Amino acid sequence: MKVLDGRILRIDLSKGRIFFESYKKYRSFLGGRGVNQYILFKELPIGISPFDPRNILAIGAGILDGTSAPTACRVSIDTKNVLTGGIGSSNVGGSFGPKMRLAGVNHIVITGKAKNLIYILIDNENVEIRDASHLKQKKISETEIAIKNDIGNDFQMMSIGPAGENLVRSACIIIDNARVAARCGIGAVMGSKNVKAIAVRGDRTLNVDDPKKFEKNVRECNEKLANTDAFKLLRKYGIYFNERPWIEGPQTPYKNFSGNTPSEEEEKRIRREEFFKYKIGKKGCCNVCPIECWSTYRWKENGKIVTIDQLQYNSVHNFGYKLGMFDPKLILKAHALLNDLGLDEDNTCGSIGWALECYEKGLLTKEDTGGISLKWGDSKTLFELFKKIAYREGFGDLLAEGCKRASEKVGRGTEECCIHIKGQELFETLWLSPAWTLGTIVSPRGGTHTRGAIMIEAVKNAMSKDQSKDLFGISNVGKMTTYENKEKLVFFMEKFESVLDCLGMCFFVHGIHRKGMLMPQDLSNLLSAAIGVDINPSNLLMIGERTTNVEKSFNVLHTNWTRKNDYPPKRFVDVPLNGKYRIDLNKWSIMLDNYYDLHGWDKKTGRPQRERLEQLDLKEVADKLEKYEKLP
Repeated sequence: MKVLDGRILRIDLSKGRIFFESYKKYRSFLGGRGVNQYILFKELPIGISPFDPRNILAIGAGILDGTSAPTACRVSIDTKNVLTGGIGSSNVGGSFGPKMRLAGVNHIVITGKAKNLIYILIDNENVEIRDASHLKQKKISETEIAIKNDIGNDFQMMSIGPAGENLVRSACIIIDNARVAARCGIGAVMGSKNVKAIAVRGDRTLNVDDPKKFEKNVRECNEKLANTDAFKLLRKYGIYFNERPWIEGPQTPYKNFSGNTPSEEEEKRIRREEFFKYKIGKKGCCNVCPIECWSTYRWKENGKIVTIDQLQYNSVHNFGYKLGMFDPKLILKAHALLNDLGLDEDNTCGSIGWALECYEKGLLTKEDTGGISLKWGDSKTLFELFKKIAYREGFGDLLAEGCKRASEKVGRGTEECCIHIKGQELFETLWLSPAWTLGTIVSPRGGTHTRGAIMIEAVKNAMSKDQSKDLFGISNVGKMTTYENKEKLVFFMEKFESVLDCLGMCFFVHGIHRKGMLMPQDLSNLLSAAIGVDINPSNLLMIGERTTNVEKSFNVLHTNWTRKNDYPPKRFVDVPLNGKYRIDLNKWSIMLDNYYDLHGWDKKTGRPQRERLEQLDLKEVADKLEKYEKLP
């Protein structure tokens, strides 16, 4: 089977209908996120709720998944966002993507709703819908064990925990019992369709067009990665490879983005070496990952052995700085618990951070919390809240709606304590770096650094003048805190990260934040040899831009967002970090104008314009926007 020979698996749960369609008409979007977004834009009815059975859950393997390309195992999961109403999108590692490809499936498109709880079995050509009523309210670990006892251990799985079944808006999807498809409430969408899990097994051979050239490119990429300092640190420490839990400067979400910073003692307690004490091993998401950032931790506690997989870098910020648990073991256990419950820790900790701040300020009382006293760093109460959110019990039912909906229900000034972008809780700190901040705020899925945010200025000598000119069109990226030309960095990064999602490759291989790693030319070499079509870096990045414009156009159709929604939360304007750093709205407006100009979008509304859409071969997108009177 050739790389481009996979199929689209369609499953209509309401009708019990299962069928395949050709992948050929989607090839211009490559795979993964690109194809998913195109399907959603074309097919999703306008005006429906994310929990409507007509909503689409699209699961797309990267086009290089199943090959030997380094880290090629990523899966994109896309749907309507339960927090924002716009595009919902996540990208996750593990072995599910390669198994999909080896089963001959590039994408799984699920519509409708099963009458009872079910799981989907994909075994090469065979696709079944099986009863999962015995798995109701089971945690992730329990679900994987139960299903694999039935079907065998050689299947890869994605599943939801009780949070997804209970339509918690911060619910996520878990792959391989540890890899998290987070943000946007995609686990709740899966739960709304009564799908507990999807298991896949594939044993086909996936062939590239030019094997010799492809393997040569793979070797060159792996050698390039192996010779970088960042690669060596990742292999040693895992995902928490920075010396401190931030790239540059004192920017943490300390006590729900209070503008203050942790004490030196607090900060020392959760540096990477403190976690490294408990690290016993490492592994990669799949057998083509040369980085192996997936760390395993173990220690003895109360006479028992505690073993936890895969700390997330976000966990240090979320459980440590945002909520005040300055203890590596507590952070690791909190991360493991939320994974098992199927809760996205970014959104969950955002809601709890809101509650903690409101309680501290007297905006919430015990009457609101069901008698629970809220205090920063109170691990017993915090762990209790995690469970209450997942099962929608008591005060947890309010927090399960996310802080925006919760604060609107409570009122009394609690809205000021909800730090969100377009309705989704914020993980990223935004005071210091305009490029990082712009990329986070304009992200189509609502506040995220993985769709265009960039902080290359913080890495000393990360890029030569020639490289900067080639990638960004400027000879110098400037200081991290300046606004000039930062829209150019974000414009490039949006395209590049979109390409990685379409290829199925991990962000940790790219050389934009970390000196000496992979660049667009490396990716185009791999893709060209794999599919037998010469795609140069410019054309590859245009595919990334095409995907970004489809996402933007989806949001134009499905939300009421305007230019004002591309401005930062008031907290980062009104409350300076350490009394020093804040966002300058005048400079922000100029940078936003320039960003829209680069995209060819209207500066008044932020909407895409026909001319640029047609240049990107998106005439049908422009036509649909015009049909609904959404062109500027």
